[in-house]
Amino acid sequence: MIAFFKNIFNNKSSHQELRDYSQNYWGVKPKNITWYLQALRHKSLVGTGKYTHSDCNERLELLGDAVLDAVVTEYLFNRLPEASEGELTKIRSRIVSRKTLAGIGMRAELHKYLEAKIGSDDSRDKITGNALEAWLGAIYIDLGYDKVQESILNYLMGEYLDVDAAIENTTDYKSQFIEWAQAQKITFNFQTYAHAENAGFVCDLYIKSEVVASELDRSKKLAEMAAAYSACQTLEIKTNV
Repeated sequence: MIAFFKNIFNNKSSHQELRDYSQNYWGVKPKNITWYLQALRHKSLVGTGKYTHSDCNERLELLGDAVLDAVVTEYLFNRLPEASEGELTKIRSRIVSRKTLAGIGMRAELHKYLEAKIGSDDSRDKITGNALEAWLGAIYIDLGYDKVQESILNYLMGEYLDVDAAIENTTDYKSQFIEWAQAQKITFNFQTYAHAENAGFVCDLYIKSEVVASELDRSKKLAEMAAAYSACQTLEIKTNV
């Protein structure tokens, strides 16, 4: 059951509340608040006599989905220069999945501002995830690509989502390397330590006494994952990622 969470749609003081929310939670100062109000208006309101399809958030959702895909793809392309197209696609799919976006919308408290008809067939999670994409579409229309990119990177992926965990859970090369080494009865060792100069960690992956891979990343887990990936590539180990 979905209800009106906040009556922000016909009240100027409440419009200011939405502006404050946008700045505090997304780093955005709206120019045209109308786009953001529309982003929060669910299609279940069509037929109530108050709104048409063009007044609700489906068009903005489509736009926001495309913008989010572009920003996340560029981020992963630069972050993971050795990842294949298939690997990048899997990680991106995990980040922009409906479940992930619904969780982000809840953590960012976007759900508190939604307007939807009680008894809508869509679940609360689906409505929240769709509204998040529409919200990004509103930022893009109102302020342009650079601003929505900044908001996605600094807030969606910086504050509300553990990107490292999403990458690790999708590309678990360490487990695959360990499985291969154990099957081959090969002795190996991951030695991970803080880098002396850069902010991050180095992982040296040994087979017997020889270093077969050495990688630097911002966390121990990611450094170990990167070293395992390099070893898989060097040794031509088949992976299922």
